[in-house]
Amino acid sequence: MVRSEATRICLAKHSDKNSILEFCQHTWDNETDYIASVWDLWSADLSGYILVADFNGQPIGMIRLVQLSTTEGWWEALRVDRAYRRQGIGTKLINAALDLSHSLGLTTVRACVSVANTSMHPLMNRQGFKPLGNYVVYSAEATDSAPTALKQLRPQDCERVWATINRFALEEGDRLFVVRGAKWQALTPEILAQRLKQGWVWGVSNGDGLVGLFIRSQMENPDGTFWIGWLGGTQTGLSLALEDLCSLAHELKFQAVGGFLPQSDSLLPLTKAVGYRVSDASTYRIYAKSLDKA
Repeated sequence: MVRSEATRICLAKHSDKNSILEFCQHTWDNETDYIASVWDLWSADLSGYILVADFNGQPIGMIRLVQLSTTEGWWEALRVDRAYRRQGIGTKLINAALDLSHSLGLTTVRACVSVANTSMHPLMNRQGFKPLGNYVVYSAEATDSAPTALKQLRPQDCERVWATINRFALEEGDRLFVVRGAKWQALTPEILAQRLKQGWVWGVSNGDGLVGLFIRSQMENPDGTFWIGWLGGTQTGLSLALEDLCSLAHELKFQAVGGFLPQSDSLLPLTKAVGYRVSDASTYRIYAKSLDKA
């Protein structure tokens, strides 16, 4: 048995890789962990910090903190070697990530936890994280047809697009944008302007107004999927956008459309009506914690 106070938390070293990937092979019984596929990418990412729980020179746990903006952080990939679980190592790693967040001047930290991971939710509550809502993975195959409703928006549209977002984003969670590698960040005018400049924003118009809005995102490892970063609109606008996304994906040489969308009784029939599948095994609860300024 290892007491958590005997464990040192430090930044990951190159030599920790093999030990960490070894215990990550056994994170779950019936699902492959993704850590091996992103480790090298994460190690090279200057905005991210991999923290390791070290016991007598042996890595026995890890967590990653990513600085998404000057004020926002995201932590992910909390892992503890099975031989050392239920000994406070996970709590110590979370506290270390929060301490690092403070030192970076962050004021908000978010994370997502699978709804099926029942042991983690009480821990999140004890750590002072507030649940913002559940998200489900939706996906559909790209279709060989031309998009008819979605039109690409330009940087000069920024003001009216931001007004549209304000009209549709009624709750705190509605303003979250899914960025690289499935990390939730507050959608701001600055982020919107960046996406418009990239050509990553499309809208569905009705007269002079926008009734549907789509902002593209991406995963850290490209997999041929056209990823949804933010989607909003009226019932009609959403229906048109969801259907058109499959055509737009094909036009842009993607094989599928995918996205983390709110678990909503109103959204589900819209997605099913145009051929989207819902992954019941991939429902995630988003949590946020406000940090006191030092």
